[in-house]
Amino acid sequence: MQPTPGGPDLSGEWVIRIIDGSPQGVAPGVTHAITENGLYLVRYRGGSAGEKITVTDGEGIVGMLRHRDLSGTTQGDLVSTLTEIIRSNPDVFMMFYNRGGPINRKMHAFQLLTGVGPSKAQDMVKKRGRAGWADFDAVDESAGFDTAEALAIRLAEELGDPGMLPNILNMLIRAG
Repeated sequence: MQPTPGGPDLSGEWVIRIIDGSPQGVAPGVTHAITENGLYLVRYRGGSAGEKITVTDGEGIVGMLRHRDLSGTTQGDLVSTLTEIIRSNPDVFMMFYNRGGPINRKMHAFQLLTGVGPSKAQDMVKKRGRAGWADFDAVDESAGFDTAEALAIRLAEELGDPGMLPNILNMLIRAG
């Protein structure tokens, strides 16, 4: 598939997860999926819900997908799918916790997560230290909550509202 304006260059290998095996209003055999790299929502020819597929050079991807085109059920399940993706690709997503810093003079990147205020963010920074965390279990222990799920909730919100600022998805995940 040729990249669309504003869409990703789909050359090379991409792992996708089918998030809706029989969406309404699309051609028969077309499913909704999300890429593990970059978290792009795409339409894919083939596959069934829950399936993980490796795609080469965009083969089978028939176009990009908007969050609002997902069914209500699929939107509701997106956080759990994103949490699975985050936990299975920790190197990419640990960057947020190990590199996250102040966004401006009054706000830290950790405060973009639901339930994290200024004092919790500062506490997390102190516990992170200079070395950072090795894995999500270490971050969870320091923070006292499921940090992969908290990040998944924020990323799901950003997929639903691409204009949301600051945007972790574009600043960190898609920036590479």
